[in-house]
Amino acid sequence: MIKILLINSGSNVLVMVIKLIVTFIMTPIFVTNLGKYDYGLWEMIMSVIGYMGMLDMGLRPAISRYAAKYAAVNDKKKLEVVYSSTLLFMAVIGIVLCIFFCLWGLWYGSALGPEGSEPQKRYILFLLILGAQLIFVFPGYAAESYLEGFQKYYLKNNITIFNTLVSSAILYKFINPGNGLLLLAGCNAIGLSVKYLVFMWLLTRSAFGGLKVSLRSFSYSKLKEMLVFSSKSLVQGISARIENRTDALVIGFFLGPAMVPLYIIPCNLVQYIRTFGWNLTHAFMPLFSNLSARNEHETISSLYLIGSKYVVAIVTAMAVGVGIVGGPFIILWIGPEFRDYSDIIVGLLTIFIAGPFMNPFGGRYLTAIGKHGIFARLSPVQALLNLGLSLSLVDHYGILGVAFASTVQVFIFVPIYLRYSCKNLGIPVTKYINRSVLPSFLPAVVLAFVVSMFRYNGWLTTYPMMLVSIIVSSIAWIVVFWFMALINTERSYLLARMRGRKELGYPGFNERL
Repeated sequence: MIKILLINSGSNVLVMVIKLIVTFIMTPIFVTNLGKYDYGLWEMIMSVIGYMGMLDMGLRPAISRYAAKYAAVNDKKKLEVVYSSTLLFMAVIGIVLCIFFCLWGLWYGSALGPEGSEPQKRYILFLLILGAQLIFVFPGYAAESYLEGFQKYYLKNNITIFNTLVSSAILYKFINPGNGLLLLAGCNAIGLSVKYLVFMWLLTRSAFGGLKVSLRSFSYSKLKEMLVFSSKSLVQGISARIENRTDALVIGFFLGPAMVPLYIIPCNLVQYIRTFGWNLTHAFMPLFSNLSARNEHETISSLYLIGSKYVVAIVTAMAVGVGIVGGPFIILWIGPEFRDYSDIIVGLLTIFIAGPFMNPFGGRYLTAIGKHGIFARLSPVQALLNLGLSLSLVDHYGILGVAFASTVQVFIFVPIYLRYSCKNLGIPVTKYINRSVLPSFLPAVVLAFVVSMFRYNGWLTTYPMMLVSIIVSSIAWIVVFWFMALINTERSYLLARMRGRKELGYPGFNERL
């Protein structure tokens, strides 16, 4: 079990790292060859397609959950019913969206060109290409969610990495100002379509489920059941988008567009903590669902406590590091105009992003057991509170008021979700805090001390010194975490794993790993 989790979680993190590297390398190339107008248009249309992803009605986590549930009891008939019902439903959505983009392209595509320019056919082709890919993307979501439900993250991630590297290599070699927009759209469309077709093909193989899609297996009642289940995830997703994407609009409307970068750039830096945390916990949801279907509640509780201990420690360390180094990094990277805001904004947003990871598996676990309705009830309140406070504070306190508004709801809702999670796990909140949260504090304090020594001695003025501070503080954190946060059996297990020995089980589990 632990081996599968490590492989899947490590694979998720590897995909994130590779995409970050590719983005770092390719973004200047895209801006140069597309020009600011076409690159801005690409980002806007991608945002539109991103919001259209909500048209899956929140089904993706539901599909993963049901796939894991029925795989646990080896019910192939129900697996095929769920797969056929959701894939055909997603296919209909993809076709409708394809028609929308095609009509948009044929009727109004040329209007996407710069104002005052002559109509250009490339904008028509651009929309037609994007429309065509949606035929494969939406049903592909169902196949991807099934692979996640079967805990095959490493497989889908390997395909994603290969697809990303090949597409990037083609773009790097052949892109130029004359073909930039269409080549980018074409590579993206072909890459995504091929990836999702491979996912669907894999699921037909006996080693990966041997699933067949047919109208006979379509079940309206099962689809309705899943849509009811997924409606809670849909509400949560919409609320999260409001909570995370409206700050820039509030700042731009009240303070002017020139102030937006002063907030967004620190925000984007801190967002990497959330992305990393999500990748560490993503693979646990189908596992919790699988264990729940087999009534292995003690294993779930142990896994929850042990997994939380490590994720909380890692995220806390990242938050402390970003909180101290983030300000000087932004000033060095972007410019001294960020000096007045970067530290406070980074600090507040670090609390906003890292706070929920004090209970990192709450959403994964509650979704797996079908008790995630609390998020549907409370996440809209979170989003409206954040928006209301931002609107109230932005006039008097500017971007600092908006950052503060994001932070407030952490102290209200994180304890509520933690209490609810522990209630369903059957463990006291105090036990969770003692076992999973408190061990991360002392290593984080040591890390903060080491990084602060670098900062307040004036050493964080170059990239090499920042890298040195990260390496030195990380070593200090690892040493303190190893000796002060881990118990003897945990150290013995980790040492055995590092030496390649498999005979030692992880403390808290009855099975041999």
